[in-house]
Amino acid sequence: MRVLVTVGSTKFDALVKAALSQPVLNVLVQKGYSDIVIQCGSSHVNEFGSLDVEGDVHRHGLKIKVWRFKPSLDEEYDAADLVIGHAGSGTILDVLRRGKPLIIVPNPTLLDNHQEDMAHAMATLGH
Repeated sequence: MRVLVTVGSTKFDALVKAALSQPVLNVLVQKGYSDIVIQCGSSHVNEFGSLDVEGDVHRHGLKIKVWRFKPSLDEEYDAADLVIGHAGSGTILDVLRRGKPLIIVPNPTLLDNHQEDMAHAMATLGH
């Protein structure tokens, strides 16, 4: 099974760091995931000493693939069994249209903390 982590076009170091943390990787393996794909945007992956960007590595029983940007995430959404992403409206709509499980993590560093508002709205709607 495959997990896609997406941060959109901005920097969201906290989400990338959390996704690459030992506890999260352990849970993913326990849940049966074999691949984690991380679209890291402008985040500084190397600062965490975890991976080089634009590459694959095998760690903790997972194949981990990291890249910054692609013109479209449609193929990645289609291939994912779970999406963990920022609370951007485009990401949320694209994933929900596909009926995929989605965990959203608001990026608090963005203007007016609008992703927090989006996350609360989704929770109110039962998502």
